This record gives sequence, C-alpha cells and structure tokens, in this order.
Amino acid sequence: MTTDLVPVTGRGGDLTTGGCGCDDHHLGHDALHALERNLFFPRKLMEVRHWQAEQSYHRHARELVTRLGLGSGVLCGLEVRLTSSGSVVVSPGVGVDGHGRIVVVPRSVEVDPTRPTDACGRPAGDPLDEGVTTIALCYHECGTDPVCMPPEGCDDEPRVVPSMVREAYAVSVTVGAGRRVGLPDGLCEQVFGCDECEAASGEDPGSEAEFPHDAEGRRVVLDRLAPRRCACGEPCIPLATVSLGEGRALDTGVRTVIRSNRELLDLVLCLADRVDECCSRLPTAVPPRVTALWPWPDEEGAGLDALLETGRLEIAADRDLAEQGLDDPDPWLGVWLLDRRRVSRLRLRRAAGALTHVAVPPGGDGAAYDVDVREAKPTSRSLVLVMVRSTAPGPVRAAAPDQLALDPDLEGTRLTEEDRAALWAMAPASHDTGLGAVVAAAANPPPLPSLPSGDGTAGGELHVALLRPSKVAPPPRLLAVWPEGAAELGEGREDRDTIEWKTFLEEPQLQLTVSRALATAATDRPREWLRAWHGTEDGPFLHGIEELELMPGTATNLPGGEVRYAFPIQPPRWFGRDTIVVQLRSTPPVVTESPIGRDDPTVLLDADVAGTALGSQDLFRLWSGDPFNGLPALPLAATGGQQLHDGTEGGLAHWAFTVTRP
Repeated sequence: MTTDLVPVTGRGGDLTTGGCGCDDHHLGHDALHALERNLFFPRKLMEVRHWQAEQSYHRHARELVTRLGLGSGVLCGLEVRLTSSGSVVVSPGVGVDGHGRIVVVPRSVEVDPTRPTDACGRPAGDPLDEGVTTIALCYHECGTDPVCMPPEGCDDEPRVVPSMVREAYAVSVTVGAGRRVGLPDGLCEQVFGCDECEAASGEDPGSEAEFPHDAEGRRVVLDRLAPRRCACGEPCIPLATVSLGEGRALDTGVRTVIRSNRELLDLVLCLADRVDECCSRLPTAVPPRVTALWPWPDEEGAGLDALLETGRLEIAADRDLAEQGLDDPDPWLGVWLLDRRRVSRLRLRRAAGALTHVAVPPGGDGAAYDVDVREAKPTSRSLVLVMVRSTAPGPVRAAAPDQLALDPDLEGTRLTEEDRAALWAMAPASHDTGLGAVVAAAANPPPLPSLPSGDGTAGGELHVALLRPSKVAPPPRLLAVWPEGAAELGEGREDRDTIEWKTFLEEPQLQLTVSRALATAATDRPREWLRAWHGTEDGPFLHGIEELELMPGTATNLPGGEVRYAFPIQPPRWFGRDTIVVQLRSTPPVVTESPIGRDDPTVLLDADVAGTALGSQDLFRLWSGDPFNGLPALPLAATGGQQLHDGTEGGLAHWAFTVTRP
C-alpha cells in the first residue's frame, strides 16, 4: 500500500506516479565512494546537475552516518495491532531503513496481511489463507507540485513534471517470517560467557568456541563474530509478523526500536548502579559455621547406635579452621553420656584418616574424633549429648587473617544455660551423679533445626541429643459417630432405622466413639470443640440455622480400650424435617477443654472427615456465630464404614443427618 501519490504528466502527456523510489541513487551505497560537493566561484553557471549534486552530497552524508551510526529500526510510534476483522493497523511514527533514510508515517495505515505486495506496496501474488507474512515499512519517493516545463526545441511540446519530491512511505506484505535487525543469536553468550555454554564447549573436543574473561578478549571476539560491515541493510523496516489461518496472531518480535542517547545513557547508569550493588563492595568476612555433624539425631535412634558402635564423631565447617583448635577439642567440643544415675563426660582425641560420614564444602574444613564411649559403659537407657561452644576470639576459629570464631548456634535440646554450664565444668573422663535432672531436659528435645548452624555472629553454642526411639502411643482417634453422616431418621424405613429414629426422638444426642479416653475437662464442656446446629432444607441450602445446646458427655467403656461418649441435646423448637450439622474442631491452641487424650500422650483427638458441602470459610463462620441467609451444607456424605481419622493428631470433622418429625 502506498500513500500520498500525486500523479504528474510525463513526456507525451501520460500520467505517472513519479516512480517507486527503490531503484535510484541508493544502489551505490554498498560500493563506498568518496563524497563530492560543489565548489563555488564567482559567476559560476549553476546547472541542474550542480543543484542535484548539492542535494546528493548532503543526503549521502546524512544517510551514511545514520545507517552506520544509528542503525535501522523504529525511532518512535509505528505500533502494530491486529483488528477484530483480521486486518493490521500501523500507528503514526518515524523509522530509519537499512539505507539510512528516514521514513515518516503521518497517520494510521490499515493493511490486509493476507495480500502480498512488492516493496512499493503494490499487490503481488494471490491472497493467502494460511502461513506467515511480514509487515514492513519501506521508503517511497513521490513526485508532487506539478508544473509545466517549457519545450527544449522547436518540435517539442510543453509537458507537466513534478517540481518537488515527497519522501513518503509504503507498507509491504511479504510471505514468510522476517528477521529482526540486530546482533546474531548466541553472540552475547560467546562474548560474556555462561556456565552452561562453557560446560558444553568443554565436553565437545571439536568445539572452537572462545569465552574471554577480560575486556580486550571480549572486544576481539565481538569484532571477529560481528564485524562492522559497510554495506546497506534491508531497504524496509520489519514491524511485525502475522500468523494466518484459524486463530490469527500477531508477533512484534521482528521489530527493532532505536533508543535515544538519553535513554541509552540512563540505561548505562542503571546498569552501573546494579554493578555497584553486587560487585563493587568487598566481601564481608563471615564467621565459619557448622555444616555437618555425624552422628546426627534421628527418630529411629540410628545416630546413637552409630556412635556407640564406632566411637567416632565427625564435624565439618564452611571455612578453613585453625589447626590448633582442631587438635585440642576439649575447650569447644564435648560429648556426654547421660542416664538416670550419673553423667559422664567422654574423652575425645583427634582421629587420623579421611572423613567418611560428612562432606566438607568447598573452602571448608573438617575433623574426626575418637570418642571413648565404651569406657563409660552405656546402658539401654543411656543417651548421648553433643555440644559445641565457641567464644570470640576462639578457641576454634577461622584460619584466615580475620580469625573469626566459629558460629555454632543451634538449639537441639531443652537444656538451660545453667545445665550446659554445669556439663562444661566437668573434666574429660569425669563423672557426676548429681546431674540427673539434665537427662529429663535432654530426653525431650524440641523440633530439631537443620544445619548449617549459626545466627550470623561469631560465637555461640550447639547442643543436640542422640536418643533411642521412644514408644509413643498414637493419639486418640475418632472411630464412629451416631447418628451417622447422611443418615435419614424417619418413619416408614427399615426396622433398624425406625428404632434409631425413635431412640433419637426420645433422647436426642450425639455419640462419638474414640480409640481411647478423652480428658474429663473436654467431655464436661464439649462446646469448646464440638458443636451442632439445626435448620430446615430449602433446595441445596439450609435456612433458620440455630445452634443446639450440647450437655456434658457420659462415657461407656468398650472392648479394646475404646470409649463411646454420648452428648445429650437440649431439645429446641424442632422443624418438621430437621437437618442437623455437626462440627468437631480438634485444633490448636490446646486449652484445658481441648479434646486431648486422658492418658499419655495427651495430644489432640485425630478426627478428619468431610461429610458436608461446606468450605473452610463457611465452617469457620458457622463456628463463630455469623448469620447465614442460607447454609450450603448439601449434599451430605455418609460416614458409615468410612475412616474418620488420618493418622496425625488434630483435625477437622463435619457431618450432617436429617430427622423427620411424626
């Protein structure tokens, strides 16, 4: 498509468009030649060729600098969008083509991407139904301001010629995907390098790729891989590609935007700021940390068994440590054997040989120690305590000039500072029968943090306990509920259902069967964890929601330690057909009335079942007493024959059943 064409009369009176403008003086751009300009002197006769040479000089000089210094692409505007009808609209803007010519689009242009054209925007070829086309902007010269040119001889006639040239444009549509103007793919990786590229090149014996690591090397590689060529670029500026066919799509990946010097300077300054942030500051020395310790506590007691069997302890840090500290472990590393009768501090000696159980990180250090554990005569009830104590500036510290002390902070026991101080006061190979309380504190450790150790400052303490696995009873579990979820208690059903219906009408109650007894405080005040509501059904919603009052529960012991609790319901004003929703929340925080086991371990009831269509938000709103216009509790899910727990303490259970009044 072309714009701003002004017809002028050619020789013989025929009308012309002034030419496409693609075959003129720009053909000589690829072959460099010296520029020529007018030399003026008094009374010089100026002919047409002189004026044309004057214009040509300035145009060639400008275009040469523009295409080689600025490059080709979009200077501003020229945004491309796809319309609902499938056509493409190019907005007003300015661009520079590969010959250095400035192309101005003064108004929006609509183009049919299915109609291929030549470089002048004229139709060329049949319309396309599928494939890819490229939308590009081309420089186009048009004759304008026609005037009458006098005849040259007696036999010539006057003719109309354009007296001005308008530097206009044409929008071309070509078949296939165009190529974006810029550096070739992969050049940045070769100039600046990347870990994956260098690794792949190292594995390929035939690879000749170079990855320089200094400014001069990068310049050499850039000049070799992407030399500055003097030839003209493409005569048209690619703006977008269009994928035809069903689901037509537009992609502006071929479009190159030329940024101004001001923008480029701002980007360079932004990059300089980022470089300063990440690279200009000298690295701050950090204290070494413990990255590995063997044996390490575990639930199966394998760590304790390994220490008792091998008598070996290994430790690793993320920085090189001073040898004098590693050779003399007693001031900073200690191992104690604890039981109910006495506490023994075990003797340590640095062991020879490689580390076989811990991995030393790059730039780090480690050491192994023999532990005289057999001399202390461990029993089946013994446990082992391992502690690391570091104070600034030592005794265990980095070997580097900063000599920062080890940062071992990690709390893996419930020992108090006084308990630990008493243990450190013991000499190696000594015993103490008055520290029995330490055993209880160490035998009940908190959740164990992971390595590496440390809080970011030099000094601190690490203490962990190697224990035997304890036989812990599972939490109480919810086994059954009555009435069951999705039960329909009413007249005219099977004999068993009729009996249950009459039983509920006479003594309305909820029954929970659990695997072991719950705390009395929980069953005496069930509203802290067990609540019920009733409402009448209208479609998939319940209306008239009202909380039911549950009375204290009565227990019935069953075989195998199971217990059935019955919680009577204070009768309200019942509906003709009632839907009763029950919610059991066995969740933290644990209070006196929480549904915990009566016997050890006193942990929360394991109850998990979703017997209604209520989401977590609706359940919490119902529990909190928020009003509902309609409760989406339907449909209901049956609980009979289902597992009502998931094997972990705590949980949320909710179910519902219906009762029809006679």
